Amino acid sequence: MLRQRWRKFTDGLERLDRRKECVLVWAFSALLVFGVLILTGTLTSGYHLVDDWEYAKYVDQMSPGRSRFWECLNETLSFDLQLRLRPLYYINRVLAAAVFGVNLTAMSLLKGLEIVVALTALYYCARQMRCSILYALLFSLTVMVGYQSAVWWKLGPQESFGTMLFSVGFYLMLTWLGGGKGWRAVGSACLFFLMSLYKESFILLLPFLMCYALYVQMQGGRITLAALWEGIRARFAWLVFLGVTFAAEMFLLIFVIGTNNYEYIGLDAGLTYKQYRTIWLNALGTDLKWYFRFGVICGMILLTYWEQLRRHLWEIALTAIILVPQIVTYSKTGITERYILPTSFGIAFLLIIVGCHLENLGGKRRALYMLCLLLMLAAHTRVMLREADYFAYRGDSVQTMLDTTLAYTREHPDAKVLSCLGPNIEGNRTMYYWLRIHGYDDVFYWDEDQRLISKWFGEHEDDEDVLEHMDMVVMYNREDRHWCYDPSLDLSDFEERKCGTLTMYFRKDG
Repeated sequence: MLRQRWRKFTDGLERLDRRKECVLVWAFSALLVFGVLILTGTLTSGYHLVDDWEYAKYVDQMSPGRSRFWECLNETLSFDLQLRLRPLYYINRVLAAAVFGVNLTAMSLLKGLEIVVALTALYYCARQMRCSILYALLFSLTVMVGYQSAVWWKLGPQESFGTMLFSVGFYLMLTWLGGGKGWRAVGSACLFFLMSLYKESFILLLPFLMCYALYVQMQGGRITLAALWEGIRARFAWLVFLGVTFAAEMFLLIFVIGTNNYEYIGLDAGLTYKQYRTIWLNALGTDLKWYFRFGVICGMILLTYWEQLRRHLWEIALTAIILVPQIVTYSKTGITERYILPTSFGIAFLLIIVGCHLENLGGKRRALYMLCLLLMLAAHTRVMLREADYFAYRGDSVQTMLDTTLAYTREHPDAKVLSCLGPNIEGNRTMYYWLRIHGYDDVFYWDEDQRLISKWFGEHEDDEDVLEHMDMVVMYNREDRHWCYDPSLDLSDFEERKCGTLTMYFRKDG
């Protein structure tokens, strides 16, 4: 009886007309994303001691009497291109600062819209790859929900915008390969080009896209050299454009910008096999643990269909073209949090697009397979909500600290503030730029190694001072993930006030 009702429900879903399906998918994506952002409080959690300081820096640079928008943009791009290849990312960030200033709530709304578009586009990509409505929904959520959901609320990571560009471009590509009009090919190529300029890890998706286009062209027939050449001829201009883009950008990365700038990327001859093993065991036991644990069970189920699985070796090879470059890229750190994108796309492609289309996958094994996928999604949903809750708590802590510091300095105009947020340089930058654009420019910084109080930013850089002249001290406490030590300062003359993940100290006679 239960099975009949479930089949009736799924059959009813598949009979939905395209307009109703579209409305339901967009509504579901929007309710999910903004429901999480609003209910957990990340949408209005304010500043965080990572990445957000850049917005304050750009606002400060573009303030009256200083540089203009184009000068700020040129300086930012020139500096970044000495280290990385992500020009579109910084164009986007400087433009956002020019339009919204330091209104992080508005920027968080835009970030949420990016995720809504990405979820919906991924759903339609799965539909184009012959998935049912429920499988397509599962595919989209498997890609975006988990530790990588940090990109839903963090404003610094490039992966949300990159995934949006990729998913929309991939959908246009699939509809074009399915017989759509030529503008879809042009649109997909343009989006893939922009995607590759947003973050380097997305450049590595270009070979997969080219191979997938050839795979679709030859699907249903034998893959021979003659068939391969025919596939290349049929999509020649599109393939050449992506191939030249990939080659040119890799040339820039390797021979012009240089790979030594990436401390966390690539292989390192200085690391031993044991060290690599430790890194990846740690990743598989933390942020990748649910993909790994349930993926192993799903893989064992698929292996019981070995003869049928052998017919899908090309799809498995396509999965490898996605995953192997990402694994090599993050070989020194392991794939964690936001770096799981676009790796999660490859995992979902294998487990759902390939696995669920396997011939004869049915009965108890299919039920167990689906149960594993649903349990994996449930575990990742729990992770997402937990991480969002902590992010909001930490943001509220930082914003309260900043507002309290600003109020204190306005009440005491000659007060000196000491930031003990190092070695997190981004925390110190937040203190400097946020307070500076709000009219205060007298923050000092503590160096634990040198036991030194000095200024690191501004016109009076490297000016030294002593604790006796400080009126307020800010530091992490053990609730913050950035905490790594308690500064060796004698704070007996200060009154302690805990502020969430931070602790503030005010001079008693102040």
